[in-house]
Amino acid sequence: MSMNRRDFLTRATALAAAGVLTPAMFPARAQAAAPAKDTTARLTTYNWGNPSEAKAYGEAFERFSKIYPNVTVQDNIAPISSWSDYADKLVTQIAGGNPPDIINIAVEGVRLAVDKQLLMPLDELIAADPEAKDLVDKIPAKLKDALTVDGKLYEIPNGGQTMVIHYNTRIFKEAGVEPPKPDWTWDDFVAIAKKLTTGEGDKKIYGYGLPWFNFAIHPWYLTNGTYPVTADFKHSNLNDPTILEVAEFIHALVYEHGVSPDPIGLNVYDQFAAGRFAMVGAGRWPVTGWVANGFTDFDIVPWPRKESAETVFGCGGWGISPQSKNPELAFQAIKQLISLETVTALMEIGQQIPIYEEAARKESFLSAPKSAPVFFDALKTAKPVAAPAFFNALDRILGRTFDQIITEELTAEEALAAAHEELEAEIQRG
Repeated sequence: MSMNRRDFLTRATALAAAGVLTPAMFPARAQAAAPAKDTTARLTTYNWGNPSEAKAYGEAFERFSKIYPNVTVQDNIAPISSWSDYADKLVTQIAGGNPPDIINIAVEGVRLAVDKQLLMPLDELIAADPEAKDLVDKIPAKLKDALTVDGKLYEIPNGGQTMVIHYNTRIFKEAGVEPPKPDWTWDDFVAIAKKLTTGEGDKKIYGYGLPWFNFAIHPWYLTNGTYPVTADFKHSNLNDPTILEVAEFIHALVYEHGVSPDPIGLNVYDQFAAGRFAMVGAGRWPVTGWVANGFTDFDIVPWPRKESAETVFGCGGWGISPQSKNPELAFQAIKQLISLETVTALMEIGQQIPIYEEAARKESFLSAPKSAPVFFDALKTAKPVAAPAFFNALDRILGRTFDQIITEELTAEEALAAAHEELEAEIQRG
């Protein structure tokens, strides 16, 4: 999740607009039952992850090969640091007439990928395979809904992130402040942040470090009962007065309450671990690094509520290219990738929240922080990050708009009015 999703989608859409990705390249395929065990074939993936995650994928494919000994899997994990690189390699592979069989892509790209016919529906394959159906049935419905378009599931979830508030237990204790309650409110949040904002200069501690990217602002939208796009994903909702309330609230954290510094350019997660912030918003992704570096004085609590207790989640998933010559074999390989063994391995070495509650009950997941179950429990009620087919435009416009607000280049009202008009124009252009 540390990868830059914005870069990926911007690049992918630019290439689509240039005609590199066209629906004609992706004819629909018929679907069949599981292939015979003596089938001979070769599968390729379009995948991402660190070396430890690559090892876990490799072990999953080894288990697949024991079932299909004559099928080889080439797991193409791009050694990249941005989604732009990821998109470049995908498009190059497709344009070269060598589409991957298995694709790992995040929720932000699913509607765009479906719109460009880069993914095939998986419902019939799942329904025809009782073992796969049992696994998929265990995955929280919210995750599956996020990867469903027009009633069809295009990816099987492989992990998620829910935004919660991380708080420094040492700072709270030394200040004599009780940890936040699970049902705390925006007003409670501001009051606590004020109490914990202390010191000057190098000894300054802020109550809250503002993560400055679109996904991290979503919990404020949702807990205020709003969303940046309409429910049908067809229009901007940036003219909603409750979106304006969110923008003004975030601006006030810096300029009125003084509990957050200017967030632009800050690595809030390093500074939180260094004791510069009493609280920060994040998913599970920083936890592994913090613990590995000896920082364990933190716990988590649900996002403070206003009109709603609903936070945001993101997730990735495994899909199959409609151009795959062996979609049924690819599906059998995906079954190994979503097995409890693989999901547990990825949870233990990586940053993801597992897709199965059984994995989330393991000691390796519960060891840090103390309230780790909150990560998984939030998946049951959270809402996915707004990811329409025009996600790249939405993400770019929102990023610039909040920069304009936090730098006071424009008022929140002026910036959002302009953003709404710009986004609507982009949507109309297609």
